[in-house]
Amino acid sequence: MLTALVLSFATAALASNATGPYGLHIKGKTDTSIDGYGGACHAGAAIEGICYGAGSLNTTATYSQFYFNYSGYNSETGEVSPYGWVEWQLPYVDQNGETAFEPEALSFSANLFSNVAAGLFQPGYEGGTIFQYNENGLLYITGGYDDRHNNETYPNPPTYFGNTSSFHLCYQFTGGYYYQSIAWVSGTAPPQNPSCEPVDLSLQLI
Repeated sequence: MLTALVLSFATAALASNATGPYGLHIKGKTDTSIDGYGGACHAGAAIEGICYGAGSLNTTATYSQFYFNYSGYNSETGEVSPYGWVEWQLPYVDQNGETAFEPEALSFSANLFSNVAAGLFQPGYEGGTIFQYNENGLLYITGGYDDRHNNETYPNPPTYFGNTSSFHLCYQFTGGYYYQSIAWVSGTAPPQNPSCEPVDLSLQLI
């Protein structure tokens, strides 16, 4: 019972930290013809990818409305953490016949057969990828260890990749469906999938 109460309070706290809605602007880094917005697209049971749509943002459609859910805040000052999840809210009909929403966090799970990982929204926050964004809304991940020069000697100090944006727009299997959708390319090698184009992904307040 106590565990259930703790989880419910944690969920409520996470929900209270959500800001938005935002559009997800997708802009090509090298291919300037890529200039559009992301939309949640069905990838399985309560699972969505981020599919690309060229042109202007549809500000009224729920599939194109996303949120940034801060991972925490200072209880004394109210200042929010710069880290958080990109969130989409899955609409469903509750037991009272009313429309309700289930928050889903964006994650990029490792692909053991490729350096390209499709982005997927799945219910809850466990396993969600932690992001930050800059003053222009550009999303990035704070980089981990750079192992390109590792050897038997302990690295002192260790080197890090720093702030990294490795979003790509690829034709790929996204869950159980084949779409042109957002992926993350791991490491420094070119994407194994030849259709992938590097893009910036940024939050645009609606």
